[in-house]
Amino acid sequence: MARVTVRAAEERDLERAGDVNFLAFYDVALRHGQRPTVAAPAEARSYLRYLAGVDPLGGLVAEEDGEIVGVAWAHARGPVTTIGPVAVHPQAQGRGVGRLLLGRALEAAGGGQVRLVHESFNAISLGLYLRAGFRVVAPLIELVRPAEATGAAVAPAGVRIRAAVADDRLRLIARDARAFGAPRPQSLDPYLRRGRVLVADDGRALAGYACGIGVRATAYLGSAAADDGEVLLALVGTLTAELAGAAVHVLVPAADRLLLDGLAGLGYRVLRACQYMVLGGGTAPPPSYVLMNGDMM
Repeated sequence: MARVTVRAAEERDLERAGDVNFLAFYDVALRHGQRPTVAAPAEARSYLRYLAGVDPLGGLVAEEDGEIVGVAWAHARGPVTTIGPVAVHPQAQGRGVGRLLLGRALEAAGGGQVRLVHESFNAISLGLYLRAGFRVVAPLIELVRPAEATGAAVAPAGVRIRAAVADDRLRLIARDARAFGAPRPQSLDPYLRRGRVLVADDGRALAGYACGIGVRATAYLGSAAADDGEVLLALVGTLTAELAGAAVHVLVPAADRLLLDGLAGLGYRVLRACQYMVLGGGTAPPPSYVLMNGDMM
């Protein structure tokens, strides 16, 4: 059997690594009778290029006989590191490639808290993460609102929802750090540059925020957080309406009944169940919180 090596990902690797990422997740979804979350290789390649721009030092690839057979990405944010994706080509699975990639990604975390989002139906990868010491701390639900759906939320009295401006950046980073557990300006800045960011003002402070970004006919919401559940729902609902014409995805804690009921009223439907897993301490996501695109929670 050929020896598998793991090294840092380079620019020249992104196309092939994107194909591996697509094949891995597409294959496992079909084998479990699930709807694939990535519909085409081009989407996976674009996603890895995005990750390389945000975390240029976080990518890893596994090679066998000179061919890339696996990819993983670590997103270090001070004391918190999130991991994702971790993907192995279907023909290379069962040979320890995922374990090698995960081990190197954990080394990059440097012993701090590590988080990841796991698709609940994938028992094989669940076993990998549990053996590495991760524990499940919260169920998550990914919802999607079809492009043709309508409906919007109304802000509570005394709260004004508006587009973020340059002067909001430092307050936005600080508010997000309260929810996430560490400052992550490199994750938020792409939303400020190329996506949409809304803030909620109550006349005294930043009462909440919501980020979203569109990729062709698909849009993703998160991170989003607020001091009050009604404010969060108003932020997410307003941003959803602004992204009309795209299928909008959002990843939320399954225990947040207020948010789930409100999103259902806006036309969102369940796409898949996931699990929030943590290594090295940490608990479930905070109240009134929407995760950032899963991989960078």
